[in-house]
Order: sequence, then C-alpha cells, then structure tokens
Amino acid sequence: MSSQLSLNNYLEMDENNLMHEDLSTMLIVIGSYLYGGGDIQEIDHVILDRVSELIDKHLDGVTENMSVH
Repeated sequence: MSSQLSLNNYLEMDENNLMHEDLSTMLIVIGSYLYGGGDIQEIDHVILDRVSELIDKHLDGVTENMSVH
C-alpha cells in the first residue's frame, strides 16, 4: 500500500488515486478510515461503486454451490 493512502489524508485524497488501487488496498483504506471513526456518509459514492465493481470481478465465476470464506 502506498504511503499516500494513509488514514489521515483519506478525505484530502484525489479520488483518482484511490480508483486505481486493487480491491485489497481499497478495503484496507476504507476499513481503516471507518474503524478510526470516519463516517461512511463521507465516502464518495464513486469510491463505493468502484469497490462494488472490484468485488463483482473478484467473485466472477463463483457458483451458488461454492463456499466463499
């Protein structure tokens, strides 16, 4: 994870920086922000849409019979 993705400067980040990160990094940054007391309402919907898109790609090919842990 790059140093620019710290919890302290999440809200000041250009959303384009975060939009190019992988799913794991985005979950870590957003999760850290929320764990640190941040409000999910302050996270731009574009970022949340990107996380949703990455999750869909990650789960692509998972069937109903498969167990995801």
